[in-house]
Amino acid sequence: MKAIQISRNGGPEVLEYIERDDPVPAADEVLVRAAAIGVAKPDYLMRSGKYRWAPPLPSIIGNEMAGHVAAVGSAIADIAVGDPVLVWGYEQGCYVDVGAYRRHRIQKLPAGIAPEAAVSIPNYLVARALLHETAARPPRTVYVDGAAGGIGTAVIQLGTQAGMTVIGGASSAAKCAFAKKVGAADAIDYSRENVVDRLLDLTDGRGVDLFLDSMIGPTFPDNLKALATHGTIVSFNALKGLPETETFAAMRALAAKCLGVRCFSFHGYDHDPEGTQALLDAVLPLFADGRIVPPIHARLPLAEARQAHELLDARAIMGKLVLVP
Repeated sequence: MKAIQISRNGGPEVLEYIERDDPVPAADEVLVRAAAIGVAKPDYLMRSGKYRWAPPLPSIIGNEMAGHVAAVGSAIADIAVGDPVLVWGYEQGCYVDVGAYRRHRIQKLPAGIAPEAAVSIPNYLVARALLHETAARPPRTVYVDGAAGGIGTAVIQLGTQAGMTVIGGASSAAKCAFAKKVGAADAIDYSRENVVDRLLDLTDGRGVDLFLDSMIGPTFPDNLKALATHGTIVSFNALKGLPETETFAAMRALAAKCLGVRCFSFHGYDHDPEGTQALLDAVLPLFADGRIVPPIHARLPLAEARQAHELLDARAIMGKLVLVP
């Protein structure tokens, strides 16, 4: 087995390329030979020591891998050798060329989904939940920051297919152009434009129904002004930290608009198998019949995971970065 391991937290330099004997699956495990491995923000959080669900060190990182079943444990009856599968979930261990995983981490894939596309499926599950399960009312207009990243592009594609008007926010003109290329109705370069002013301008003063915010930051309450009546802001990360001013006071100042602020983590589905399955049932057919084709930023060998994380840290990825064994 070839794998990427960390023995300490830090920058990309802590990623170690190791080799060891191939694992043997236990009775309740499935052995999967990787064809594609996804690189995502939780990988950075684990590597840097900011991930509250991280396993003890040393550990192999990675939350998503697609490949084919190489062997099954004696207690597994519903998966066979050769089946195409997605390995996903927040237990790590996917930066490998072959790995053994418990059954609940394995999703059998319909025919026709390429492994490099399959590793983006978790992004689209998050996006589906954000768009359809977090707002007070079904949104007509949506804003998402980080629009060139994996979650952002998933929100744009799923929202547009559902008939929503999706506006993306990104940190450069190139990323804004990319967001529009994947389907955003418009894009805001928040390195040089005021997001609230632009959203009000783009919506003729109405505001957006759903504001998907991964940044938060000191001036977060200002974003409430960009919401339409009954609008909701959903915080699905806090990359810029927490507000410096009191959020509830800002909400009460706009009380007549009946605004909502919600925190979201996909870990809310950790003990909700029915909810998770409903998301899968909605998303997998879109991949299987080609209605969703996730954009791929680049493909790098597994041994070059350090370079992949340098791109991740530099926020240089547009779409999905894939490691190939």
